[in-house]
Amino acid sequence: MLLALLGKYDPIMMTENLEREGKVMENPPEGIEVVARYARVGGRGGFIHIVKADSAEQLAALLLRFVDLVEYEIIPVVAITGIVGVELAEKYLGDVPMHGPI
Repeated sequence: MLLALLGKYDPIMMTENLEREGKVMENPPEGIEVVARYARVGGRGGFIHIVKADSAEQLAALLLRFVDLVEYEIIPVVAITGIVGVELAEKYLGDVPMHGPI
């Protein structure tokens, strides 16, 4: 499964979070592939990571490493390229106008 991990942390804890995040995301648990890492700008401290997980248990092993430091929102995602994107748009958006090509 492909997931977006939206993480929020207290900006006061930024140094500790950056150190731990670097160690964990550069050497994730077995069954986790870190696809992309992004820093969020503005508001509370935070980041967005895109990961592939083989199972919910392996995702939990990753998230448990941050349980005392980061609040997560986990969003399953799919690539919307080609026919998959068209099918998803038709199924979930109906007559909602789209801006730009899918």
